[in-house]
Amino acid sequence: MEYTGKNMVFLVGCPRSGTTWLQKLLASHPKVRSGEESHFFSLYVGPQLRSWNNQKTRHFNGGLGHAAGPQAYFREGDFLAILENYLTALLKPVTDGLQPDELFLEKTPSHALYIPEIKALLPDSRVIHLIRDCRDVVASLITASRSWGASWAPNNAKAAAAMWVQHVEAVKAAAKNLSTQEFCEIRYENLWKFPFNTLKCLVDFLGIDWSEDAIKVAIESNKAEVMETGGTPIPVFGEVRARTGRVAKLPAGFIGKARPDVWKSHLSMHEKYEVWRDTRKVMNQMGYAWRLEDWL
Repeated sequence: MEYTGKNMVFLVGCPRSGTTWLQKLLASHPKVRSGEESHFFSLYVGPQLRSWNNQKTRHFNGGLGHAAGPQAYFREGDFLAILENYLTALLKPVTDGLQPDELFLEKTPSHALYIPEIKALLPDSRVIHLIRDCRDVVASLITASRSWGASWAPNNAKAAAAMWVQHVEAVKAAAKNLSTQEFCEIRYENLWKFPFNTLKCLVDFLGIDWSEDAIKVAIESNKAEVMETGGTPIPVFGEVRARTGRVAKLPAGFIGKARPDVWKSHLSMHEKYEVWRDTRKVMNQMGYAWRLEDWL
């Protein structure tokens, strides 16, 4: 596979962590292209490569004399070549026409669960992780489950908190094997409070120039109150374009209450307790401490 992902950036995070907002902000840059969530790794290539690696570990490292599955028919190099060709075809709408000085920002939150597979097949790609307070994510997920996100969002605090832990721990484990040139983590709360400084750090990480005035315009154009019906347009391709048009449309209620600490009024005492019980250790590790006043 000739394409190594040199000009691809994966924006990941637990769903409802603000990745759409950050995508729109970065896509305001004239050298940053983007698109709808592809799920290329979370639903397609990633599970296949992970299954191969899991079977290899189970059958061969375990000392079994035989192995069911593709290992019984393909050498590893041949199987990986198939996946690489498959990925090349999937990435064609992304890489076609992408200039050497341009980047493609791929935003699929749950690619957070497949960073090792992304780096195995696209070793020169980079990852931005947007992390948000678990309690705000839980509140947002529960709200989404009652309307436009009913088909996928957890509808209770325990399941929503588990989703946050799963994504955060997956990124934390993967980041141990990535350099500071490959991986950048930012907090939603910092993006909210200090959008200019946060974006400036991100473009430095990406190695692209962006004037102070242009950054300010991007921030102003993508405020929460205008994003649901406006903001930087994200193009769509393929069957979605044929059915709905050339630009992604956010469902009603998608943005919600974007400010930090909305959980304090949105979660019941029981829901707060469930989040505290199941996530407090990981939250503390990630710098989100519980305080006495959080219970009042």
